[in-house]
Amino acid sequence: MAGSDLRGVPRAGKTTRTVKTRIPRRSLVGLNAANFFQAEMVGVILPVLNAFLKEANWRYDAIGLATAAAGLGTLIFQTPAGWLIDKLTYRRALFAMIAIAGGVCLVALPLVPRTPVWVDSLLFLSGAAQSFFGPLLGALALGLAGHQMLNRVMGANQSWNHAGSIVAALAGMALVSALGLKAVFYSVGVCALLAGASVVLIRERDLDEEVATGLTPGESAENSWTGLLRDRVFLLLFISIFFFHFANAPILPTVALYVKKLGGSDSLMTATVLTAQIVMTPVALLAGRFCDSWGRKPVMAIAFWILPLRILSYTFVSNPKGVVYLQCLDGIGAGIYGVAVVAFSADLTRGKGGFNTLMGLFATALAIGGVIGPIASGVLVQRFGFRFTFYAFAGLAIAGAVIFTLFVPETGRAPLQTPAAELIRRGD
Repeated sequence: MAGSDLRGVPRAGKTTRTVKTRIPRRSLVGLNAANFFQAEMVGVILPVLNAFLKEANWRYDAIGLATAAAGLGTLIFQTPAGWLIDKLTYRRALFAMIAIAGGVCLVALPLVPRTPVWVDSLLFLSGAAQSFFGPLLGALALGLAGHQMLNRVMGANQSWNHAGSIVAALAGMALVSALGLKAVFYSVGVCALLAGASVVLIRERDLDEEVATGLTPGESAENSWTGLLRDRVFLLLFISIFFFHFANAPILPTVALYVKKLGGSDSLMTATVLTAQIVMTPVALLAGRFCDSWGRKPVMAIAFWILPLRILSYTFVSNPKGVVYLQCLDGIGAGIYGVAVVAFSADLTRGKGGFNTLMGLFATALAIGGVIGPIASGVLVQRFGFRFTFYAFAGLAIAGAVIFTLFVPETGRAPLQTPAAELIRRGD
């Protein structure tokens, strides 16, 4: 890629803005770096946190409540975060502040008494900070790339995000082996600072702040969040995403505990994150391409149906290494979801605005699952064991997959004249 200008061709009868056909290299590097270091911040925290609290003799249900506290913070602030990001134009500065604040909360965990009041409060605050990351990074991607190049750029962003999680998992394994579980929390502080600093590379002039809300050149009408709630496609997608994350949210920390119960080491427990992220990195890149060529629905359907298969597979394995290998399936589902949900959001708000609000609403469905799921899994594991817990959450995953497959339509439009891949190759 060469050059740094942005070129555009006005739409017929519209003169207010132009369609981007180049992506400035420096700003794209900054966006990828923000995704990379943001993933480093949270990539291994949940599995390590669960083992950290178990060492302090916490019960499984109490650990589930602690994990749910982070999900509750995300749930409460998720939709307001999306709405706020639609209204503000200082998205880069907001990302930097939120990244640092979230990092401080996680760094403080090993420094405070391991009591529910301290731990749950810090996790709640970190969850509140987490609620801003998805809409903010999506807004920056859309404002930088526009609708025409969004899927490819999101695929690259998500690949860097998962690569960050791989590095975080490897670093976590090394830190756990050498310095113990507490060292992982301290490394989060460094990653938070780097994540916040990354957005400095994104130049203000490269961002179209109106396109970042879902508007298109020449369009000025804006969606209200109440209007989004009246959209039948949104509601069906929201319900299916809720079931998806209700089933998915508690599985990674539950699997980490399962590995420990089967006799796995702390390093092997941390590898549950690494295995999934290795698969997510290429899958996310491919998902961006296939969302353009196949359509959004068939790509997202793969993520929905791989989840119950993955959860049921754990019931057939009694070796900790086998459980870790099965995390490859998690990599497929998560790698697809992070890209495809942005494509759906961009489609549903194209030319109407409200993109970040819609991203916040979808993330609220995720957060609801993040609150209810860990509580339910903690209770189920404590009372009925791991096998029954896996059966229960596989059933929820199947419900989400059925709703999505039968009732959610394709939202993608016909391909635009200039292929996104060509535009990216010609960009700066």
